Amino acid sequence: MFLRRTTPIGCAVAALLLSTASQADEAFEQSLSITPFAHVSTVQQDRVKGAEYQFIIGSIRRINNQLRAEREVRASGELLRATWQLNDGYAPDEAFRDALQQLTEQPHTLLYACEGRECGSSSLWANQVFGNAQLYGPEEDQRYLALRLDGEAQQFIALYSITRGNKRSYLHMDQFSPSPVVTQALYPTPTTLLKVLKREGQLLLPTLDLQHPEAAPTAEWVRLLVRMLRTDSLLRVSIDGADAPALVQALKEGGIRDQRLSVGEPQPEQGVRITRIR
Repeated sequence: MFLRRTTPIGCAVAALLLSTASQADEAFEQSLSITPFAHVSTVQQDRVKGAEYQFIIGSIRRINNQLRAEREVRASGELLRATWQLNDGYAPDEAFRDALQQLTEQPHTLLYACEGRECGSSSLWANQVFGNAQLYGPEEDQRYLALRLDGEAQQFIALYSITRGNKRSYLHMDQFSPSPVVTQALYPTPTTLLKVLKREGQLLLPTLDLQHPEAAPTAEWVRLLVRMLRTDSLLRVSIDGADAPALVQALKEGGIRDQRLSVGEPQPEQGVRITRIR
């Protein structure tokens, strides 16, 4: 039996390759809008510049072997794509909630959410939306959420979690930075707002111009919130923020009963927080 002797040059090359890979991983993670959940291992990391991207903000299905979405944004830009596997003993909800909390601490607009079978085919999400067959699993064990970060650099974020039949759980994130920015008006559905409010206990909304309630964005948000509250007539909420009194008044004028609404704290100064009263 022959033993291959590792030369000093070979060791140096191997160390250089490991160092380069480590630096690339670090640079990738620094580019993400979140810090990955502590109890995961990285499965995949990709950076694609000049990507042609289809951002899903509605239900999906296959028509003539092509992916079709109820609502979507198509644009070109930089795509960061990461898949993490959760360590044993940790549920995908923990990683999903951790990522969502980090994202919603930034200026953002919630756009779409679904869970379980209402999300549609897991095979479509895994293979045609995210291009990763490892994300395929039982449809009742999936969750998807889409939002837009509205900071200085516009970013669209897609979060997807799945627990496969072998009980391994994964969290996937697409972070897409369009160039030029997307200027079309995008809003969630009342169903999405209600779903996130009930699951997470609160909603964080962008700053509304409630001094001028006839302004198109503000009027649209008020309309969506009125429809959300009418969907569940037993739902009671507390509204926090500097504009909370004005928003409560606007909702009352939209037909929501006074007993279902309460004004909370004056914080945050920017934006509005709606909390479900249990």
